[in-house]
Amino acid sequence: MSYIDDIFARLNIQQLREFLLHGVECAEVSPRNYKQRLDEAWKPALELIKQRFPEMEEYEQITNKVQIYAAATEEVSMEIGLKCGAILAAQLLTVPC
Repeated sequence: MSYIDDIFARLNIQQLREFLLHGVECAEVSPRNYKQRLDEAWKPALELIKQRFPEMEEYEQITNKVQIYAAATEEVSMEIGLKCGAILAAQLLTVPC
């Protein structure tokens, strides 16, 4: 495989998102769509928040789940923004001057 093939093999919006947000490569590219990723992060948080949390351990569990949801929302929003930017760039290139 040539170095050009290597570039195309790494070409993924999740990789770009991870680099722009955190300066690192994405450990695992997710095959799920945006809604699935958000729902997967939100469901456990919602279930946990609905419960009472009289002890600090329960509070930490809740805040941890909320942080996971917030991170997923951040990533999805960044990817949507990147797609919007690409679409706008393509439109600018196709509009006659």
